[in-house]
Amino acid sequence: MAAESMRTSRVVVLALVVGSFFVAQEVFVDMADGKSLNLGPRAVVVLCFWLSWAILSPLVRLAVRPRPILAHLCLALGLAFVQTGIALVLQSIIRAIRTHTSVVNVVREHVGGVPYVWGMSTSVVFYAVVVMVYTALRFRDELTQAKLDTLRSQLRPHFLFNALNAISVFVIEDADKAQQMLLRLSTLLRRSLDEEAHEVPLEQELAFVNDYLDIQRGRFGDQLIIEQQIDPDVRNVQVPVFLLQPLLENAIEHGKFEDKPTTVTLAAHRVNGMLHITLADDGPGVRDGAREGIGLTNTRARLRHLYGARATVSLEPAGPGARVEIQIPAS
Repeated sequence: MAAESMRTSRVVVLALVVGSFFVAQEVFVDMADGKSLNLGPRAVVVLCFWLSWAILSPLVRLAVRPRPILAHLCLALGLAFVQTGIALVLQSIIRAIRTHTSVVNVVREHVGGVPYVWGMSTSVVFYAVVVMVYTALRFRDELTQAKLDTLRSQLRPHFLFNALNAISVFVIEDADKAQQMLLRLSTLLRRSLDEEAHEVPLEQELAFVNDYLDIQRGRFGDQLIIEQQIDPDVRNVQVPVFLLQPLLENAIEHGKFEDKPTTVTLAAHRVNGMLHITLADDGPGVRDGAREGIGLTNTRARLRHLYGARATVSLEPAGPGARVEIQIPAS
């Protein structure tokens, strides 16, 4: 995530925004001095300075990775030297066009020590600003990554405890079934431990969920009916890893009737660029004053860190039963 925090486009935008501010400042100063509304000599100097930084943005983007301070200082001086040279050449070309003189003569006359000193000192300051912005973004991403890792790690022991609890029922009653469920559980744990990404295609998440449901079907038999209504168009959409399993677990544990079959329906489709996921059961429903379990609480926190305000999670009664609705960007 940190590698994407400071894209080249962001450096370009930063240079252009800062440059626009200073160019506007020069124009307003000239207007306050009674001059006409146009790009005066000073405004042209500032404009060329920041345009040259925009041109060098790919190099700036590559340079502002974590490095020792001395390395950053050397890079800052090198880029400042090149950038100032480009800016002075651009100024000379514009001045030559305006005065109908030779570009070579203008360069000889105006490109000297003083402009270089001013340009390089300002360039070093701008480079330092870009490095500070990048560092702040990197620390933010690392903090978000740590929070996501913590939230995801909470799911494993919770899932393992409930799965083993389900399998323990069959250890004495049906040893063969218990063995099959343990093998399925080992596959699930291996996949959960090997998966390091925070987002996976919905197709991959569904494969994990189906393995989990095999354990639950072995536990409840015909008393548990699972229906899936997945739009083929969304199977490649990226979703948070382990998104569905804790929600299904909640639906089964809290929505299951003791004496008759319970149907749990999982649906997913795309609407206006958003992935809509619905998980509904026809069980006893949501009790008044009931607290959200770790699965739903964890899901809210993870979606908030991954997508911010663009993601929503809701739990509400659905006639007989309860329904959880999730909306996330369908990238």
